[in-house]
Amino acid sequence: MDRHALLALIRQEFEELCKICPPEKVRGSDMKAEQKSSYIAILDRLLNHIDEHQSAERLELLRSGMTQVDLSDEAYKFFKLTLEPKIPALKNAYDELDPSGAELYRFLEGIAGPSGAGGRVRITFEEGIDQVRNLIDSNADLDFDLYPNDADEILSSNLIDFSPDLWLDRVSQLKPITVKRENVQLPMHVRFRLEELFRAFIFGCWLSVLALARAILEYTLLDNLNKFGISRCWPPDRQGKEHAKRLEHLVDDFSDVLPAIKEQMTRLREYGNEYMHPKRTSKVGLMQREQKAKDAVGSIILVAETIYRAEAKKTH
Repeated sequence: MDRHALLALIRQEFEELCKICPPEKVRGSDMKAEQKSSYIAILDRLLNHIDEHQSAERLELLRSGMTQVDLSDEAYKFFKLTLEPKIPALKNAYDELDPSGAELYRFLEGIAGPSGAGGRVRITFEEGIDQVRNLIDSNADLDFDLYPNDADEILSSNLIDFSPDLWLDRVSQLKPITVKRENVQLPMHVRFRLEELFRAFIFGCWLSVLALARAILEYTLLDNLNKFGISRCWPPDRQGKEHAKRLEHLVDDFSDVLPAIKEQMTRLREYGNEYMHPKRTSKVGLMQREQKAKDAVGSIILVAETIYRAEAKKTH
């Protein structure tokens, strides 16, 4: 199904569901048997369509490395601000009304989702290398131009963390940035760093993620100064010299016009400072770098979306 058609169907089903009962109010509700049956049927379709959309988005991200997709303001407000925060409530409602159906849904969701850390994908690579060795051994007179020993060195390396199962899981935690219109590109210096950020996250390079997230924050703010009428420099001093504002001051300026993302911008700056400057990084902080890197990825996506989607400041 076309992405936009699927999103329209998801919205329709969600609105049908809420007419009967908002998902967060299902527990303790007095739905009649007929309403309950209808609710469960709509809920099952809705959750499966949400999974279909998210799976297609993950697959496209994995195949093309896309860092952005287009979404209208109306769709963005619904899907990002209304629907996504309610997904846990939707699943809880399913557990409340139809535990056996919810259990089957979770089972099927697990089959369709990433492989997990069980190593099934890695085992596939290992089996492939063994098959290549057998092919070479049984056809010694032929030159296949294949290098199983080199491939095996990558799998067994302590420097290269070859964990394709974890890579797939991490892809499922990434979301592209949504822009307003089709064929609109984020600036090159932002887009390239986002691509590097996604790769670093997938491969578990947590310090790189934290440093890149801070860099993307700074580039995003600098790229949108004129849009919000924010000055890059302080007023000239007595000698007429201008001094550029530091990132913390730019964050303050943008927080004045977009207060909803002040907390995320502040954390991104602090993460970058903490992990880029050795004196600021404690042993405890190093142990928390993965958790903070995951937060940084979500935060920079929200910050970039909010800034690039916001309307320009009106000038008189």
